[in-house]
Amino acid sequence: MDSQNFLNLIEKYKRGECSPGEKELLENYLESFQINPGEWNESEMGDQKMTEEKIYSQVMKNINKEKNHYITRKFFSPVLLKRAAIIIFFLVLVSGVLYTSGIFERNSVSVVWNEKVTPYGEKFTIILSDGSKVTLNADSKLKYPEQFNSSIREVYLEGEAYFEVHHRTSKPFIVHSKNLSTTVLGTKFNISAYSENKIIAVSLLEGKVKVSRSEKGKTDEIVVLKPKEKLLYNKENNISSLGVFDSLETVGWKDNIYKFENEPLGEVLSRLEKAFDVKFRLDDKSILEQNITIKFEKKSLQTVVDVIKSLTGLDYKIVKGKNNIKEVLFYKNTK
Repeated sequence: MDSQNFLNLIEKYKRGECSPGEKELLENYLESFQINPGEWNESEMGDQKMTEEKIYSQVMKNINKEKNHYITRKFFSPVLLKRAAIIIFFLVLVSGVLYTSGIFERNSVSVVWNEKVTPYGEKFTIILSDGSKVTLNADSKLKYPEQFNSSIREVYLEGEAYFEVHHRTSKPFIVHSKNLSTTVLGTKFNISAYSENKIIAVSLLEGKVKVSRSEKGKTDEIVVLKPKEKLLYNKENNISSLGVFDSLETVGWKDNIYKFENEPLGEVLSRLEKAFDVKFRLDDKSILEQNITIKFEKKSLQTVVDVIKSLTGLDYKIVKGKNNIKEVLFYKNTK
């Protein structure tokens, strides 16, 4: 019996429209699964006892509403009903339409989503419901559920964040950033996925993560990262490359440490703008391509500006807002 015929037969049984032959066929079919119920895949189905009880209670709720007193006592035995619920669960799961067949009421608890946005100059640490810790960099946004569901942990990132994920073998943790998905079981990693950058960078410090690309409903695995490996994914041409990284350069930001090794000045200033909530401007744009090596460890904005001046030979002018520095203009001193 295929899944659709089985579902149709269940519907007829609930409405009391089954012929004696159909009743016997359905009962025999369900009883056959009690003898050989199959193996439970916890990684896909979740906790077996919890799932059985949840679906069983929903079936009972619907059947009690129907109050079809003519249904045989044999079909209402608790063990049989629990097995029937599991069979329905398996069949509908395989066809990808769980709770859309009409057998169960759509009475599931809706997911409550939270969203945290960090402005320029600020970072924020979020403790998720499973105990995992996320440090959100400046100019970033994390969308996450108030409570994770029973089978998967998913969050959505725009910008940059450092993750310390609690290990749950049967409950993977997935970070969605644009069309990339990073799947982990328990690890420490950093993702930089700012919308203005053409590169998404996934850097693994501990554990193991799988990075996949989703496009037009199709998901392709790109790579499984090992510690100290970094994936650079170009959003424009869908080309990815693999390399190693310096921990301070990649995740020092969470401790107010900013290290740049032979980086273009334009990239350096872009990251510092987010860190200090200030706008940097240059009268000569060509200087942005100049590579510099520099490290700031818990330094003030004034110190940062003075160091950049000494490295580039530029002078600067500060524009102040009401309570802080709003803009720094670097220019060539022609005197």
